[in-house]
Parts: sequence; C-alpha cells; structure tokens
Amino acid sequence: MAKTNIETKKRTMVVLVFFTICILGLIARLFYWQIIKGEEYSEEAYALQTKNRTISPKRGIIYDRNGEILAESVTVESISITPKNIKAENKEKTAKGLAEILNVDYETVLTKTKKNTADEVIAKKLDKEITDKVRIWIDEENISGVNIYEDTKRYYPNGSLLSNVLGFCGTDNQGLEGIEVQYENILKGVPGQLIVGTDGLGNELPLNDEKYIPSEDGLSLVLTIDEMIQYITEKYLEQAVRDNLPDYATCTIIDPKTGDILAMATAPDFNPNDPFTHTVDSVKEKWSEMTAAERTKELQTLWRNRVITDTFEPGSVFKTITAAIALEEGLVSNVDLASFVCNGLLKIEGWDMKCWRYYNPHGKQTLRQGLMNSCNPVFMSIALNIGKVKFYDYLAALGVSKKTGIDLPGEVNGIIHQIEQVTDSTIASASFGQGFTLTQLNMLSVLSVFGNDGVLMKPRIVSKILDRDGNVVQENAPIAVKQVFSEETADAVLDMMESVVSEGTGRNGQVKGYYVAGKTSTAEQGRGASKTYSASFVALAPATDPKVAIMLTIANPKGELGHQGGAICAPVVSNILTEVLEYMEVESDYTLEDTTVKVDVPDVTNRTVGEAIRMLNNAGLRYNIETNDMNAIVSAQIPVKGEKLVQKSLVKLYTEGNDTRFNAIVPNVINLDIVSATKKLQDANLNIKISGSGMSVLQDPPAGTSIEQGSVVRVEFRAVGIDVE
Repeated sequence: MAKTNIETKKRTMVVLVFFTICILGLIARLFYWQIIKGEEYSEEAYALQTKNRTISPKRGIIYDRNGEILAESVTVESISITPKNIKAENKEKTAKGLAEILNVDYETVLTKTKKNTADEVIAKKLDKEITDKVRIWIDEENISGVNIYEDTKRYYPNGSLLSNVLGFCGTDNQGLEGIEVQYENILKGVPGQLIVGTDGLGNELPLNDEKYIPSEDGLSLVLTIDEMIQYITEKYLEQAVRDNLPDYATCTIIDPKTGDILAMATAPDFNPNDPFTHTVDSVKEKWSEMTAAERTKELQTLWRNRVITDTFEPGSVFKTITAAIALEEGLVSNVDLASFVCNGLLKIEGWDMKCWRYYNPHGKQTLRQGLMNSCNPVFMSIALNIGKVKFYDYLAALGVSKKTGIDLPGEVNGIIHQIEQVTDSTIASASFGQGFTLTQLNMLSVLSVFGNDGVLMKPRIVSKILDRDGNVVQENAPIAVKQVFSEETADAVLDMMESVVSEGTGRNGQVKGYYVAGKTSTAEQGRGASKTYSASFVALAPATDPKVAIMLTIANPKGELGHQGGAICAPVVSNILTEVLEYMEVESDYTLEDTTVKVDVPDVTNRTVGEAIRMLNNAGLRYNIETNDMNAIVSAQIPVKGEKLVQKSLVKLYTEGNDTRFNAIVPNVINLDIVSATKKLQDANLNIKISGSGMSVLQDPPAGTSIEQGSVVRVEFRAVGIDVE
C-alpha cells in the first residue's frame, strides 16, 4: 500500500512537472510573441489588414518668363491587384488580360497574383483611355481583385522643346536630369497616404475605417527662358545639324544687360515625355544589337546639356577680348590707325604661328581691320606686348574657363594653363582662342560684357519661385559680377564687331533692318590625326543697343558647306536674329526704303531756315546748319537742287555769316553692301550715289580724299564672293 502511494506521488509529480514545463514554455512563447516580436508581428498583421497607398503630390509647374507652361503634373491612373481577392481559377485569366491591355509581362503579373499580400502594383502613370479599357474588361469578364486609383505624372506639353535644360522625371515623379533634378526639393512636394482597412480576404472595410493624409503639391519655377525664342532657336539649330552633319550643335541667347538666358539649345535632343527612346536614326538602327551599358551611355550622351557640360577651344571669337585688353591698357588708342603688319605668320619660340590667310597676308592693318579680317598676327602681337601677367589678370576677372555658377546641374570648368607654365607661344595662341577650353555658356557670358558697358553678369535661368497659390516666395535678381572693361572700351569693341559683320568675315550674319556686331571662329579641336574643327559665330544685336547676345557652335561639321564659322554659322544666326528681333518688337535701325527709295533734292536757297527745314523733312532728307535763327535766309546748299539721293541723305545748309565750309575724309567703303556703305558715308556727313547691287567694288572719290560735308560719293556695287574664316 505504501509502495502504491509512493508510485502514485511520483506519477503525480512527473505530470505536474510536465505541465509546469509546458506552462512555462507557453509563457515563454507568449513573451517572445508579444514582447520580443510583438511590434514586428503587429506591423505584419496591420499590413495584412490594410491597404496603404501613397498619394503622389503634384510637382510644381515650370513656366517660361511669360507664364507659358513648360512642365506640369497631370492626373493619370495606376493599377494594382489584391491577390487574395482573385480566385485561384482566375489568376491566369487575370494575368493574361492585364498583360495584353497594359502591354506588360504576363509571367510577372501571374507571379504577383499568387502572392500573399494586400496590394501589388501592376502599372503606374496610365492615361485614362488605357484604364477605361481595363474597366470594360473587368465588367465584361466579371474580374475581381483589380484596383484602379488616381495618380499623377510629369508632362511636357512642348515635347522636345528645351529638353536638355528641363531634364525629365522617373516613374516615381523624381527629377532625374536638368532643372527637374536641380530643383527637386522645391518641385517635388510632400506625398500623402490613403490607409484602408481590409478583412481577412483583403476586402476593403467600410469608409469609416479609412485614414486620409493629403499630399502637398510642390512649389513652381519661373524661368528666364522665352518659349518663342527657344522655339525659333531650335528650329534653325536642327536645320544646321541636317545641313552640316556635325557631332552636335549648341546655341545660347542671353540678355547681356541682365544675364537672363532667353534660349539654350542642344541638337540632337530628346522627348522628356519618353526620355528612354533615342532620337538619332544612326543610333536607333543599332539599338537592338547594343548591350545595356552601351544603351545607357548613348542615352546619357543624348540627355547632356552640352552648353554647360562640353568644353571646346573657342578660337577667333576670343580675339574680341584681346582687342578689349589692348584698348583698356592703352596699347591701342586709335582703332583706325594702321599699327600692325601681317606677313602671314609670326615665328615664336621656333614655331611658325600662321594667320589663316598666310598664303595672302593682310599687310598693314588697323585694330579694326585685324578684327574684321580675323588676322592672327595682330592679336599675337597684342598679347606679347601686354605680357602674360596682365593678360591673365583679365582672364581671371572675366572668369575664363571657370564655372559661371548657373543653377543647372553638370556645369564644368574649362582647362587653362597655369600662369607658371605660360610661355610666349602659349600666350600667343591664347590671344586668338586656342590652347585653352571653356563652355559655350562661359564664352557667351564673357562676350556679353560688350553689350553691357563692360560689366560681367552672372547667367540666370530661374527668376522666381512661386507657392501653390502663385505668390512669389523667392525672387532671384540679376547679379553684376564685375566691371571688367570701361564703357568706352566696350563701345569701341562693339563698333569694331559691327564692322566685322558689315565689312569683314561675318557678313553672312547681317540682318535686314538692324546693325549687328559679331565675330566668326573656326577653331581647331585636338591635334594631329585626331584634329577636328569647331565653327562658331557670336553676335550682339542691335549693335546700337544690344538686346540679345547669341552664340552658335557647330562641332566637327562634316557637310559639303565646309567648317568655317562665317560660312556655316553666321547665316544660321542671321535667320534666328531676324525672327527673334521681330518677335521682341525691337525697333529697326533702318528700313529697306532708306537705301532703295530715291528722292530729288529740292532747291531751298533764298528761303528761311524754317521753310528749308520743312521742305527737307517732307522730302525725307536730313539737314545740317550752324545757326538756330529760323528766319535767316539760306544762301547755299550742298548737294544742289536736282541731285537724286536715297532717303535720309544729308543736305548741308549755309546762311550769310554762317557759311564756313567743313570738310570730311572719305572713308573706305569697298567690299561693303549697300546698307553698310550708306551708313559709313552718312556717319562721315557724306552722301552716297548707288549703282548696281551686291558688294561695293569702286568708289569716287577714293578713300582718304578730303571733300566738303554733304558731298556725294559715287559707289558701284557688284555680286562678288565673301571671305569667311
């Protein structure tokens, strides 16, 4: 009996210990589930019981300077599925239907239908016409578990216009290139959320179980870009690429007085609405054969804003800077004094450094002629006389080969020799824009000083930031960097640049109705077997009071028109300026009638000065007289009655007691067009008698003759060729 009790107690103890261990294990397990892993399991349970959808904010709008929309966010729809709500027998049918309508991979969709999740995204940013097809399919096939919800995507209403500046966004509306990435934190806004409760099968619970956190739209930008000027620029730039078959071409237009970028274009470009589709035919033909890495490289090249990411040796456009330094330093005091000689080359440090026209040297030249003829020896002489220290001081003041600081991603420095490494041949090469590199934006920014009284401006492309209600929250004012040259120097260089276009290598850059200041360039890029050419033309217009500064560069042109800037770039800039100046409603400097309409000089002798002035005004002629007495009697006039002159010609009037005669030196008008020759003679208080058309080949009296003001110079014009660099 005692033995039985002992055994019973043992069994009871064993059972008790067993249950105690089980209870302790259960307690330990509950502790692990609820304390150690409690937060993780709670989140998993919450995820299974809810659908959490991100509500994309609308990115801020990007406007041009006139309020035209360049980039905006538009409402689209996205599609997801709830796998638990799709019956097993319908999973393949659902995957097939979505794959066909949405043009997505069937296997990928099928895999998602078999997942144990509350929500799987199938396709984002779909136009409503696509999602409406899905709605019809759902109704016709009685499909369950497919969700359609509102979303936003980035849209560029002008397609490829300004694409290399604007950049583009990814499928998550994040900026990836250009302004979009530069101002990502300003434009992106704050996402919202929609949290919907679900039952065990993933079905959405009643509305009162929703939690809605609204999104906050991004701020907007106002650019300095003018949409119409950008359109005009791109139209002619694309034509230049078709005609000249270059590696690429770029063109930038700046307001020289503010630094505002009015247009910035690269060709070829791309469509930011479809940025991963290449636009160049030669690349598209090889696309299927390329590796993923090769495709990525080609796309990244296409997306580049080459105005700020690619550098080049500027060539002869830089001679304007060398000329300005010569004037500022007093090395040249009279731009029309023959102070230089071109023998075709200069021998420097054992090198024969040639003029582009070494085979037919320019001979004696003034500074104006040196710039007009783009003569290398003139500018090499200047640089050597100035010396490398002073020359480099000006380059530093202008920021040559440095970043301009424009608020765009990817801007690079150029490369320039350190002053310790500069030799005579280095400084001679630099005088005509060889031996160092910079970006097009850097070069145009530097040259714009001549249109702004010698003041360097910082380039600006974003002028304002707007809040969601359109109120200005930040305004970026123009920034003057430095007064580099005096107003007198700037005006003198501008005047010489006008001669380049009216009389020199830039004559293809002329614009009817306006005087244009410009400079051509044909610059070597690389040396030896790898040498190519970069052709450029820069212009400021109107030369009388520049409203725009423009630079066009064609890299490695391979077309039949050659590679000279005066031949292939200047005509394109002329076309652009013709439309841009008209669009901007810039008052013309002259009309065609000024040089084509002839008027008879009336006889105003023996009349009062007042009567004579009225008669001359009515005839469309100018006058010059040395008295303010309107009742004085005109005793003589030149030209005399009956002379037939173009409108706005000058009639010199004399009265008794005010009959001192003044002479003028006849300027050289050979090789000028009619407009330029007329202007040059009228500026000297002389008149022109025109015969023929084209370029002037003969003049009488010849240049240098001293004749009475108001006298007539007879000029013969013929169709002749044009020297271009």
